[in-house]
Amino acid sequence: MSKAPRYKRQPEALGGIRVSDRDAEIIKLVHDYRFMDSGQVQALVNGSDQVILRRLQKLFHHGYLDRPISQIIFSNPLMGHKNMVYGLGDRGADLLTEKFGIDRGNIIWKEKNKEVSQQYIQHTLMISNFRACLTLALRNTPEAKFVFWQRENPQELRDYIIVTDGGNKQKKLSIVPDGYFCIQDKGGKMYFFLEADRSTMTNARFLSKMRAYNLWHNRKGDEKKFGIHGFRVLTITKTRRRMENLYKVTRESYKQVNHGYMFWFTCIENYGLDNPENILHNIWAVPNDNNQHRLAE
Repeated sequence: MSKAPRYKRQPEALGGIRVSDRDAEIIKLVHDYRFMDSGQVQALVNGSDQVILRRLQKLFHHGYLDRPISQIIFSNPLMGHKNMVYGLGDRGADLLTEKFGIDRGNIIWKEKNKEVSQQYIQHTLMISNFRACLTLALRNTPEAKFVFWQRENPQELRDYIIVTDGGNKQKKLSIVPDGYFCIQDKGGKMYFFLEADRSTMTNARFLSKMRAYNLWHNRKGDEKKFGIHGFRVLTITKTRRRMENLYKVTRESYKQVNHGYMFWFTCIENYGLDNPENILHNIWAVPNDNNQHRLAE
């Protein structure tokens, strides 16, 4: 592969580019996921690993994709992460408008890429990895299919409820999922909200989020906002120990959260791009019982 700067564009070092249908697929995929690393793109797009890496390199140097500089903090192979992370570039946004008819004003991509924190990127990659694994698993599951995935977006996903505390003081509890998606299997459509936990919040704050989902459902917030009748909240964690901790505090507060089967837990150790099918299998813990549950049949 041609030697070129990792974070500074140098298109002349790689020659010209003719954007293929596969390139357009990669650009749209990166836009849809917000940030992806090269391994996730390789898993989802047809072609050899080397071919995909070469196209990613060209797409960056010719301005279709970005490589956010803040990833340099965690992308050292000595720290266990060696895949390059990509976001959408200016020319990529133009292509989405021309080829897919996406309104450029609706393209969420430059907050700006250069200003996005490494914590935000890692959080987004955690979501992207879950979504990629779920996509791959459902590709090989004839009896179930992906209906849609809606990424976190303040205007479209967020909601809130007003509650009154013991002192008759009102406060707002926010509903801010990291993703919203639907799977259909032989039992019908199932709706999910995703929470990607990177061990940065207290148990009390996490339980407050679960309580918000519970009360929101009781007040038919899901029906009013999305036209659905029931959902599950999937929490994915970095470690098994963290998962067990959040599962435990949710279970101990069962009377408060009420709908125990609403809350499902697993950790990223239970699935990955090398075994994506696991994401549908018995890796999910639910506070109502001691069994492991399947995400879809």
